[in-house]
Amino acid sequence: TQNSKLKTQNSKLKTQNSKLKTQNSKLKTQNSKLKTQNSKLIFKYMNDICEPLVFADSLHEKVWGGTALAAHYGKSASLNVRIGESFEIFGGNKICGGNFDGKTLQTVVNKVPEAMLGRILSGDYPLLVKLLDAHEWLSVQTHPNDALASELEGQPRGKTECWFIFDAESDAQIVYGFRDGVGESDVRIALAAGTMQDVLNFIPVKAGDFIPVPAGTVHAIGPGIVLYELQQTSDITYRLFDWNRAGLDGTPRELHIEKALRCSDFSRNTFSRKNERVANEVLFMNEYFSLEYLEINGEYLFTSEPRERLLTIVRGTAEFICGNGDNRLRLGQGQSVFVPACLDSGRLTSNVVATALIARRV
Repeated sequence: TQNSKLKTQNSKLKTQNSKLKTQNSKLKTQNSKLKTQNSKLIFKYMNDICEPLVFADSLHEKVWGGTALAAHYGKSASLNVRIGESFEIFGGNKICGGNFDGKTLQTVVNKVPEAMLGRILSGDYPLLVKLLDAHEWLSVQTHPNDALASELEGQPRGKTECWFIFDAESDAQIVYGFRDGVGESDVRIALAAGTMQDVLNFIPVKAGDFIPVPAGTVHAIGPGIVLYELQQTSDITYRLFDWNRAGLDGTPRELHIEKALRCSDFSRNTFSRKNERVANEVLFMNEYFSLEYLEINGEYLFTSEPRERLLTIVRGTAEFICGNGDNRLRLGQGQSVFVPACLDSGRLTSNVVATALIARRV
């Protein structure tokens, strides 16, 4: 009797096992179909985005801003508005035209990261390209590194940046650190006495200068300068001194003296300078990004790379040609485009010598 019962149980287990095998087979078939659908969707997206992405203007009024970006760099702003910054390439920027018109860069990056970036990245897009027009002095300020950003603000990213000077008036200058021998106590005394300008290190600049600004560098951009800025995506700024002026709302802007002093590198007040630029020169590379200077005399070829490229025209005009030449994009001075990692065939052409900058995520 027990043997008969065991045989019956065994038969039932065999039946159940057979059913499980059938269900497993169906699940494998469904999974295979989903993979095929996903593969087709990714292929469609890759076909849709394998071209340079252009963005709608993202312009920001500042108390120190001017009219140069609208007057000379094609930005759509009234000459009565003091535009200080143009966010050229930023995760929050909206794509203008093409298959993703109206969607943000971050949305498309999240949808197909491998096609856009060559890999999956967590969090927001980590780089930001700006153009700045300084009609008046920007505040004397500094930014934390990643560790201090986490400690002081609970944010994952500090702000290292670099500048390339597009235009500069003959007497243009920047603040870059403090004068030799100045320490924290000297800065506190100068702040209390209203003599901050006596401890700051002023450096003249001209068009074509490249300036690295690592986190912790005390800095300010002076009047008469239009520049390109490449930075980590972070809005943490600690103002140390704001030239005793009111902000756009008529009241003084907030200072962050203790945090600024905590972050400041008092030893940093110089950087390496070159009198002439070299075509296809890597200006800078750190753990976050690199920046390359291009001279386009004829054409520059875009071939496959395992990452995206952020292109900005410095001088002149150029045409970006994709594939067999059916897709052409004309780019003017100060215009930027996002070149996805999946684009493996493109040419940047110019009938006269044009110059450009290409930023890459490291």
